[in-house]
Amino acid sequence: MPRDTKQAEAALQKLGQRVRAGWAKKHPISERSRQTVRTTVREQWEIEQKAKRERIQSQKPPTKNKGKDKGRGQEPEV
Repeated sequence: MPRDTKQAEAALQKLGQRVRAGWAKKHPISERSRQTVRTTVREQWEIEQKAKRERIQSQKPPTKNKGKDKGRGQEPEV
């Protein structure tokens, strides 16, 4: 057992890497699980983008068109 804390940390990190590698080898991630994660991430991204667009739209001040949009060729309102 190493007495120095730096050596102990290095040994623990190496052990952790070996455990994770062994786990990944015995329990590989299926393509179905990957596709599920991709779908979930895509849906969450779309929700966040929609919320971002709505936030930007709500921050824009309304334009004041007091009759200015009546141009040539348009009939006046009665």
